[in-house]
Amino acid sequence: MKIVIPALAAAFIATVGASSAAQAAVIDFGVDAITGADLSYTGPSLSASTAFDFDGSPLAVTSKGVGDASGLVVLSFPTTPDMFVSLSPTDIVYDMGTLASPITKSWTGSTGDMFTETLTKVTEIDRGTPNAITVTLTGTVSDTDLMFKDSPVKFIMQANQVGGPGDAISASFTNVSSVPEPATWVMLALGFAGLGYAAVRRSAKDKAAIAI
Repeated sequence: MKIVIPALAAAFIATVGASSAAQAAVIDFGVDAITGADLSYTGPSLSASTAFDFDGSPLAVTSKGVGDASGLVVLSFPTTPDMFVSLSPTDIVYDMGTLASPITKSWTGSTGDMFTETLTKVTEIDRGTPNAITVTLTGTVSDTDLMFKDSPVKFIMQANQVGGPGDAISASFTNVSSVPEPATWVMLALGFAGLGYAAVRRSAKDKAAIAI
């Protein structure tokens, strides 16, 4: 038993390390709504609003973080489908907690990898700046290349109305998700294997003591 357990643990660690190496990835990009009459909110002012609607506004990718694996392309003047993401529904309601209806965000990367993100909860609402609002939503993201599979994701929407109510509105959001690095999985595996081995040794000692 003392030989078998470490061998199984080593095999498990190798398997986990190899599989997680393929999954280690990051999503980190920013999007701006191309401003126009289609951006709107519900409420007496943006900072006091209860919902925001991106209806009809193209959502263009304008920035990417280091290591971003979204497959999206950033250009100065968006002209290709790879540079846009879509929201459904486009209306975001600011109720704290679980959303009555999940929001789906999707895009296709430049290599054909298709991403689907499902936002299910509002975790933070910042109304501290006049004529502006920041709303944080969380959910999961998956893609057809299996870099991400129901991985936790955070969506932070920021909207502002610099001139006050009645003037033009601008809006943007950032999208962030990551899966643990291989080293993290291996450390977890080592910990569990160590605990299992210790339990087996203790069991063996207990049986020996009872026999005596």
